[in-house]
Amino acid sequence: MKFTITDLPAVGKKMTMINNENQMMVMIVHHSGKRDLYFYEDPDDDEAVFSYALSAEETKQLGSQLLGAITPEEGESRERLQLFRKKVMVEWIDVTKKSPFAGKTFKELQVKSPVGLSILGIVRNDDILVHPEDDSIIEINDTIMIVGKPEPIMQFMQLFEGERG
Repeated sequence: MKFTITDLPAVGKKMTMINNENQMMVMIVHHSGKRDLYFYEDPDDDEAVFSYALSAEETKQLGSQLLGAITPEEGESRERLQLFRKKVMVEWIDVTKKSPFAGKTFKELQVKSPVGLSILGIVRNDDILVHPEDDSIIEINDTIMIVGKPEPIMQFMQLFEGERG
């Protein structure tokens, strides 16, 4: 899969994914948290075949499903799934020049991560590093993908922004 992220000034970010069948999906992530999905049969098409709007909460639920974090068993109650969705967040954090972990190893990032949070991987250019080696270096412009409970996510974001470490 080819994956790119582009900044959209005054809007947010544009994430483009092209699968092995050369189909393209574009997700526009607005600063408000709203996401718009656009599906194209071919990357050269000008018009989307289908579009779909998601709230920030709906995006988290979809992300959890895509990541395999939720695997509902036959007969599992809807209430239990809704409770899980309210307690788990998925976030993407951009590594900037000011990030205290830029230039550090993946292991150093893991050691500093609060309990209740998992680092899913690193988005780097067109690649997604799902299980980076401990000695992999966190680079400027990487995007760190994390999942966890809201409080550890907020602690990690503060740490990552240099407010705590």
